[in-house]
Amino acid sequence: MFKLAFIGGSIDSIAGYPHFIASQMDKRFEVIAGAFSTQKDINEQTAKTWKVKRLYNHWKELIKYEKNSIDAVVVLTPTPLHFEIILELLQANIPIICEKPLVSSLKEVEILNDIYDKNKHFLVITNNYSGYPMVRELQYKIAQKEFGDILQIRLKMPQESFLRPPKSVKYPQKWRLQDGFIPMISLDLGTHLHHLAYFLLQQEPKSVIATYKSFSQYGVVDDVNMMLQYDNNMEGNMWLSKTALGNRNGLHIEVYGTKASALWHQENPEKLECSYNNGKKVIIDRGSDIEMLPNPLYSRMTPGHPAGFIESFANLYNDIANALEQFKAKKEYLNHYVYGLEHAYNGLTLLHKTTISHKEKKWINI
Repeated sequence: MFKLAFIGGSIDSIAGYPHFIASQMDKRFEVIAGAFSTQKDINEQTAKTWKVKRLYNHWKELIKYEKNSIDAVVVLTPTPLHFEIILELLQANIPIICEKPLVSSLKEVEILNDIYDKNKHFLVITNNYSGYPMVRELQYKIAQKEFGDILQIRLKMPQESFLRPPKSVKYPQKWRLQDGFIPMISLDLGTHLHHLAYFLLQQEPKSVIATYKSFSQYGVVDDVNMMLQYDNNMEGNMWLSKTALGNRNGLHIEVYGTKASALWHQENPEKLECSYNNGKKVIIDRGSDIEMLPNPLYSRMTPGHPAGFIESFANLYNDIANALEQFKAKKEYLNHYVYGLEHAYNGLTLLHKTTISHKEKKWINI
């Protein structure tokens, strides 16, 4: 069992509890240390609740005293703090599991890229939506050419949180209301859509045209539309919004090919709807004869008992554990479900060019 330390991710954060539960679900990791919060009482309460014995008031203290006792650090602080923490972890050669997005700007990821050495560094990003069994099944079907040549991919992630914040958490946090050159909504949601598009297609877009809008009271970009061009005349579209009333988390994937199309919605994650060029429509779930079935992680409970967000996160943590085993054995890791610095670099490049497209009102090559 790998020993983890958390930086950030306290019990009052959005990301902390899902990461904690997902990392523990299949007994691959144990959280043994943490610097969960800069608020002393929240920090102590988190450690007590999760029975973490080694607690630190600052993440630098944690790195200093735990670097020889842990197998990896999970970075769960607000996005603007990631860069400094990751930089120090890389310099200490401590394996890193980082909540998306990796950092806040193209400049920051370029600096990390200059330091990163695949022979001594382990760095992965937790894009958890690709952990859903039906998304992995869709990836397999695309790779097997079941849909023919892909003509279009359309992804959207509309939310209502800037017009109707959830009452279950303190939202929006102040750091989410500060836009850099890449607006925070793109870092927050756009990184998910970039990851899913690449995960499914194994291709990066070659050009983008985009528009930004601000519909809420906060004075930041809260609605983004992107059109994308890929090789072979394939087209893509991404829409992300925090001002779309009626959408709690409307993550939605549509793939259109010459032989068939597919539709998947995160709020109904057990169902993958496929439509074929002979007019047949098929709804696939975990009770169907799918390629993902041999892996018991995808059916922790029998079909008809829905698996959801935390389980998809746990699937990813299992993949990360497998990659970490490989890394510790031979200083390299190969897992087609685990993505790291290069993937983050490509995503931030896309989002950087998206801002240029919005400013210049034209197609921009990526």
